[in-house]
Amino acid sequence: MRMLPDNYEQYVDQLVKEAEGVEGHLSIREMRFLSLLAAYPTAPGSILEIGSFKGRSTIILAKASKFAGDSAVYAVDPLTSPSATDPDLGGALSAKADFESNLSIHGVTDRVRFHRMTSQELAPLWSSKIRLLWIDGDHTYGGTKADFDLFHPWLEDGAIIALHDVLNIFDGPIRVFSEDILGSPHFVRVGLCGSIGWGQYSRAPQKTFSIDSTRRLLQKRILKLRNMMNLRPQKGISHFRYKFLRWQIPHELISPKEWIAGLAQSSVEQYRGSGA
Repeated sequence: MRMLPDNYEQYVDQLVKEAEGVEGHLSIREMRFLSLLAAYPTAPGSILEIGSFKGRSTIILAKASKFAGDSAVYAVDPLTSPSATDPDLGGALSAKADFESNLSIHGVTDRVRFHRMTSQELAPLWSSKIRLLWIDGDHTYGGTKADFDLFHPWLEDGAIIALHDVLNIFDGPIRVFSEDILGSPHFVRVGLCGSIGWGQYSRAPQKTFSIDSTRRLLQKRILKLRNMMNLRPQKGISHFRYKFLRWQIPHELISPKEWIAGLAQSSVEQYRGSGA
């Protein structure tokens, strides 16, 4: 199985430093993990980003995907704030000027196929298999669930789906991650890095699927956190309890070497064997 090049870590170090200068909400560990997802394809297909804001994750995906030989990253965002969970635009009507400027400054404009619309508007136009689906748009349950339902049928066998803000105070990502990824026999590998929840997709459901002890414990802890989120803990004992429950969920920085070694081997080896 192919490994990442020797200069990968140094490249990502520099990429993270550059991306920190772009307004956004990805932490350093999340930027590093998103870089890995873009750089190491587990299946053939495209990268689709739902939710771009001012381009921090878009730039990371576009630059890191060069390691995989990808020619472009697809992104969709109306660049306004139609959802109550969207980032504050600071009084501006749109993030368009900042988004386009950031892509230009970082030299990735020609690598991004951008659709200025909602993901629901893009869905009937979409016709490509997906190898990485990055969901970071509307964080309400209805919005996140719609993004999952509309685009996960396009996932190629062995593809990765990743949701941002699973461990933040939004109902959508944590509920979709716990119900539609952790609870599905179609996701053979799952985990968290920072607030990114991810799963590796298998087209054929596992015939002997069962919630093993590790996944069961993860679901149990996530359910406790989700129940706490409904109380919107902001201060005092409730906030301390929220932080404690979040700390109990494994979401540390992921080693690229260990992550690659732990992937579902059948899908990865089949793809690598195709000569892609």
